[in-house]
Amino acid sequence: MSSHKPTERVINILNIVSKNPNKLTLSNISKQLNIPKSTLSPILKTLVESELLNFDIATQTYAVGLETFQIGQSYLNSINGLDIVKSHMRSIVNECNETCQLGINHRNEVLYLTKVESRQPIKLLSSIGRNLPLYCTGLGRALLFEYSEEDIRELYSEELDKFTEYTINNLDDIVNLVNRCREEDYAYEKQEITTDACCIAVPIRINNSIQAALGVSFPVVRATEEHINDIISLLKLHSKMISHELSNLNINHIL
Repeated sequence: MSSHKPTERVINILNIVSKNPNKLTLSNISKQLNIPKSTLSPILKTLVESELLNFDIATQTYAVGLETFQIGQSYLNSINGLDIVKSHMRSIVNECNETCQLGINHRNEVLYLTKVESRQPIKLLSSIGRNLPLYCTGLGRALLFEYSEEDIRELYSEELDKFTEYTINNLDDIVNLVNRCREEDYAYEKQEITTDACCIAVPIRINNSIQAALGVSFPVVRATEEHINDIISLLKLHSKMISHELSNLNINHIL
């Protein structure tokens, strides 16, 4: 069945703006989506008036609006599986006093669904709803556990971006790292997305299939060997508990 072009155009606009908040002007969106400005302008105007998008007059750029946020939030609030995971995330934060995040595989990227903040005075900035690559994030590498070596090489056949000087973007190194992490059943990333942070993550399995990844992020200054080992043990414990609870409730998916 062919897609409805006007609707598809609106969806593409919302997607591109959500991934580039307060960065894209009318001209940028027009160029990236190959939509004439004369066609695009009234669509953007309607989206702004409906509060699906925000328009910054000073910078002439667009961002996701309040109505879009509320739609997304109502979707998340309807998910029982997510409630179970979030209760464990709160327990993890209470025990290690670091920020806990949940992500899923969305079109071969990790989509950050939700987080529970720590009580630490120094916290890490993270964006719910943001997509990041699987190959250089803790949560992403945990999600790659289900990929074969052939799958990984096919997925990353082109040159990979470096977010910092520490980002591992050599394909052979990534394959070896994922294999090693898979054997230890946890993934680790240090300073590869931002130079001041690291992340430890584990997969969440339901009926032997990885449905999500659960991770703890913290500043590099707190990355002592003891703290790291405690977090690994904590994440593995709660991952097993989550899998057991969801299976008992016949919940086959977090989303």
